[in-house]
Amino acid sequence: MSSRLLTGCFSPDLLILVPFGDSSRVQRADLGWNLTLISSCQEGYFFMSIITGVSYMGHHNPRYLAADFQDLAKLGCDDVLIAAQENDFVYMRGKLDFTPTLARDVGLRPLAIFWGALNVFGGGKSSQFLLEHPDCHQVRRDDSVSPQGCYNQKKAVERIQDMIDRIAELGFAGYFVDEPTPLDCYCTACQGLYESWYGGDLKEGDREQVRGFRARCVTHYIKTISSYIKRNHSQLETMVCLMPCDRGCWEEVGKISELDNLGTDIYWVNDDRDVEEMNPLLADMEGVCKKNGKIHHEWLQCWGVTEGREDRITEQGEVLLRRKPDALYVWAYLGQIGTSESCGNPGLAWEKAASILRRAKED
Repeated sequence: MSSRLLTGCFSPDLLILVPFGDSSRVQRADLGWNLTLISSCQEGYFFMSIITGVSYMGHHNPRYLAADFQDLAKLGCDDVLIAAQENDFVYMRGKLDFTPTLARDVGLRPLAIFWGALNVFGGGKSSQFLLEHPDCHQVRRDDSVSPQGCYNQKKAVERIQDMIDRIAELGFAGYFVDEPTPLDCYCTACQGLYESWYGGDLKEGDREQVRGFRARCVTHYIKTISSYIKRNHSQLETMVCLMPCDRGCWEEVGKISELDNLGTDIYWVNDDRDVEEMNPLLADMEGVCKKNGKIHHEWLQCWGVTEGREDRITEQGEVLLRRKPDALYVWAYLGQIGTSESCGNPGLAWEKAASILRRAKED
């Protein structure tokens, strides 16, 4: 079995052994971890396998949730990352209401991703909030309105915080900020922040200073959300995925003390780039996480995969397995079948991704 030394910031008083099937698990009480304990050496140090998990678009009917969670448990997964859309908080509530209990019943840790929230985070963009709050849209340089929301707007942040309150109340174990990225926005909130930080007009700002401002806004947003969580729901793990194109943000985001978990998503399955070119990116993210005491996660693509390119899932997955991040996640369950981001051959794509998840526990 693949094992790794868990060291650093994990004090022994936060770690407890709990029974789990035929094995022992180690749980970090403050974050709700439930990880396979391979062996222990001296106090505070543990060998354990890579954490694995899968993002899940979900269903409001508990019958289907239970069946799918059982399927993930059979793969040896530790986490299920629920891609919750804004409508799931208002109309299709079953996905959120039933998930925490059903996931834990089969040994999965339930995590929440607000997929497509504000039409800006990840895919599945369909924001009811923006229909009701048009002042929270991004504004282009020419003052036209973008369909995407701005995470610098106070009301938008408050809406995300309300959603966090809800998942905490329901019993989720963590909140995952999905691909926050620099915005090309000139709304009143962005202009106000720029004036506050740099003492000038955003539209007239130096190009390099404006670029730095955009990156600083990413850090500012993650800091705001993570701090809110730790003040109000300290039991929640705070997690962020930053895209490779936003490599310039990694270092500063890694310094956020309230952030627990950081990673990236190198989605090259449909590209012809040599998968070994992933290694410098992975090494950089690993370095940022180690330096700042963060859990290091990585994502494997199982969405939008062009038919005939499924072997690239295996190739990228093997690179990730060799690098041994703390956690390896797959986006998404069953190749995201039934959505606009489905793989061309979702069954085969999922077969390749599921094999990597098994190997993460068995190698």
